[in-house]
Amino acid sequence: MQAQEKSYRLKSFVAIQHSFDGNEEHRHVHTIEINCTVKTKEEIIDYKHVERLIRGCIEKYENKYLNSFDSMRNNSTIEHFGEVLCGEIDEVLVKDGYKMTRFEIGETPLRVYAITDELRD
Repeated sequence: MQAQEKSYRLKSFVAIQHSFDGNEEHRHVHTIEINCTVKTKEEIIDYKHVERLIRGCIEKYENKYLNSFDSMRNNSTIEHFGEVLCGEIDEVLVKDGYKMTRFEIGETPLRVYAITDELRD
């Protein structure tokens, strides 16, 4: 029997600060939910290891002002933050033999920005 690929959805949260226009007077806080769907050919995913990889990418933004990062100085929207973070997480996971097929980021469960394989190819 051929090895099956399996997908796992890992959820994380990060508290960030940003201002939509770069003006610190408009600085405000969000708790952001992040979902990564990760594919593996392993029999069972090593949750702790993959969560550590994802957390390693997220933690540098924890309680930080997004506008202070060069990559987000001029655009600190949730969408742009998601694109930056998705790229960082994807790079780390690929090095370890995993493939992220879907990345979601949202301020509320009703407003979620998704990046999928179809959108990245």
